[in-house]
Amino acid sequence: MSLVSVIIPVYNCGKSLHRTMQSVLAQTYQPLEVILVDDGSTDNSYVLAKEYEGSHVQVLQQKNAGAAVARNTGVANASGVYIQFLDAGDVLSTTKIEEQVEALAAQPKKVAVCNYKQFTNDEELVNGIYPDQSSFIYSSNDPQDFLIDLWGGKGNLHFIQTNCWLVPKSVIEKAGGWRAYRCPDDDGEFFARVLLASEGVVYVPGVYNYYHIEPEGGNQLSRNRNKKYLQNTLLTIDLKHQYLLQKGPHPLLAKAMAAQYLQFAVDMYPAQNLLSAIAYKRYRALNEPAPLPVLGGSLFEFIKQVFGWRTARLIRYYLRER
Repeated sequence: MSLVSVIIPVYNCGKSLHRTMQSVLAQTYQPLEVILVDDGSTDNSYVLAKEYEGSHVQVLQQKNAGAAVARNTGVANASGVYIQFLDAGDVLSTTKIEEQVEALAAQPKKVAVCNYKQFTNDEELVNGIYPDQSSFIYSSNDPQDFLIDLWGGKGNLHFIQTNCWLVPKSVIEKAGGWRAYRCPDDDGEFFARVLLASEGVVYVPGVYNYYHIEPEGGNQLSRNRNKKYLQNTLLTIDLKHQYLLQKGPHPLLAKAMAAQYLQFAVDMYPAQNLLSAIAYKRYRALNEPAPLPVLGGSLFEFIKQVFGWRTARLIRYYLRER
């Protein structure tokens, strides 16, 4: 049986680490090794992590450098044939790793993926309030086409959360590690390289990654509005564009990238005017019209249609976001 390494970045997650570790320890697959990487926590997370340390669980500690660097530290210390990334607070269904390993057994150069569900508290997790989020996840022998579909080339923009994947370590070594920056879409950049370095995607139905959405954003990087992090998000779109171009021509490549640049331009306006303007210029340069994102309720949609998206965003910003 192939060893699987579960890598968990730990940062000020003392209240939710136990939930995540219980889901790992309940996995039906063996052998597993768990690598907890404390990223300079200022609460009791490191002490709680050490309570799990044993023959199959190691706890590492580093100066605060971000989740991406913590994951790289985990990979560097991993002995597994497969890597399961898992964020503290999130939960895997009990057979997730087992079924994905089985799916990759005859396809060792591909990556496995599953559906995900979101929850905000333990009651929602237990009662399954949140429906299946991800009908856009499927098997594919064409990683470039899969990414273009995911990024809006064939319809709406989507994302797949980090924990959904199970990746052969050899594919990560071919693709390169996590980019050492803080970015709300650091997983999008990383898995773009991973998928393009693989021979395809294997979808495993019936198992789930349960993704915890913290109230008011909590420590989640995906909701952080730090200007440098947002600059890195625009850089990530540029990098994704570069990766797809390097893979070769595709009839929907420009459409997918246009959707991402437009979404970013709209999201950044008016709080980050310069970033919005740069992204919108890149969108226009692609000469590929993309549908405007939904801005809110019927009032904002009416304003968008009559006065334009900038006016709708400006009013929304002053009413709700300022």
